[in-house]
Amino acid sequence: MYLNRINNIRHLVALAVIGLLLIGLAQPALADLPPRTTPTPIPTEAFAPSAPGNWIELRVQFPSTWPWAKSPWNQVWTVVQWQDAAGNWYTVEGWQGTLDEIIKTEGVKAWWVSRSDWGKGPFRWVVYRSPGGVWLGNSQSFNLPGYDGATVKVEMMLSQ
Repeated sequence: MYLNRINNIRHLVALAVIGLLLIGLAQPALADLPPRTTPTPIPTEAFAPSAPGNWIELRVQFPSTWPWAKSPWNQVWTVVQWQDAAGNWYTVEGWQGTLDEIIKTEGVKAWWVSRSDWGKGPFRWVVYRSPGGVWLGNSQSFNLPGYDGATVKVEMMLSQ
């Protein structure tokens, strides 16, 4: 009986060691995973037409020879970037996306600007063929609107 008890304890200890080893092996695998990007929330006030704020608007002209079949307009990716004092450009996480609409050969993208950001700058628009795709161009720099009811309209022409 004493030997049975010792064998049972050995079995339990062996199972515990195996379990701990398995847990220890799983942890490095989890640590090697890339970090997950947290989506930037869109403030509810952005959807309220009566909320104080203004707009920035991109008007992008497509060339008449744009390859519509290979690269539809709704895959074109727009990004707003801001510039620091050293001249480096940084992507504004919340201001990225496809065009809102196209009228003939002009694409339009607009973003709402909170009153707390009025007059800040410089910013610029950058346009890519698709998310993570080929760079098609960037606009001249601009400042965000600085008074109520203003829309800063930026125009640019795409090349192929």
